[in-house]
Amino acid sequence: MNLGVLSKNREYFPTTQLLAEMDQRDINGVFLSTRFISPLIDSSDIDAFLGNQTLKALAGIIPRIGRSQTDIGLIILQQFELMNIPTTISSKALFLVRDKFRCYQALSDIPGILLPKTMLINNSYMFDKLMTSFKFPIVIKLPNATQGAGTILAPSRHGAKEIIDALFLRYDTPVMVQEYLRGSSQDTPDQIEDIRVLVVGNTILGSMRRIAPKGEWRTNYAQGATCIPHKLSEEDQELVLRIIERVKIEVAGIDLYPTHKGLYLLEVNACPGWKAFEIAHPKIRVAKSIVDYIITKIRQ
Repeated sequence: MNLGVLSKNREYFPTTQLLAEMDQRDINGVFLSTRFISPLIDSSDIDAFLGNQTLKALAGIIPRIGRSQTDIGLIILQQFELMNIPTTISSKALFLVRDKFRCYQALSDIPGILLPKTMLINNSYMFDKLMTSFKFPIVIKLPNATQGAGTILAPSRHGAKEIIDALFLRYDTPVMVQEYLRGSSQDTPDQIEDIRVLVVGNTILGSMRRIAPKGEWRTNYAQGATCIPHKLSEEDQELVLRIIERVKIEVAGIDLYPTHKGLYLLEVNACPGWKAFEIAHPKIRVAKSIVDYIITKIRQ
């Protein structure tokens, strides 16, 4: 069996883990660089090439498409769909969840899901009027921010205005303004934490608490967070499954924030890393679960 791993860099941890898992099973794992895939549309043929080699022989593909590769990744995924090659994420799901506001729109009417108050601002001219809807501090994000980068805590109205003006000037893209959620009783000013849930197919592999380092409000592992095991209640598991069912995502990291009101959804991550997850859950082999899933999907 030939399986492809679509990624920008062969040395990324998840990419190396997936290829190693395939090698252990005597599966021919092929690294597919998003930089060197050439889709072909012809009146008599639909194909994609890696160099001069056709990819029609691939039985399935596991995409690891980073945010910087979203546009070309969507094109490549659509091409594989036209070629009837199964993947672990559809182009529609990737398109939906890669924009945080668009994803919130899709989930806004699901019972039981709490979403932080969020406004998309297309310009800063109405800033003062818009900000009457929020209490400070507020969180300012680019809709495609990742790993905590592009996410800023603004403590005051003046600071928020400067940040938003700078983001518009640099990126010329809409900006998300979001309420700053107050954590549950286990949080203190020195301990901010959230919950990352890892899902493959319709199976919740597990969850972990991500505890921000002292003086940091972001809980991303890339920002130095500590990760420890967490057990979801049955109710919380049902919530996660409702989320993935709505956005039709097959491999995902779901980020939840515990408050006195309940769990808020922060983000649906379409390309979750799992180095920290396996530190928290050393008996779980995420790459194995993903390879198992794509093989099952191929055989159906």
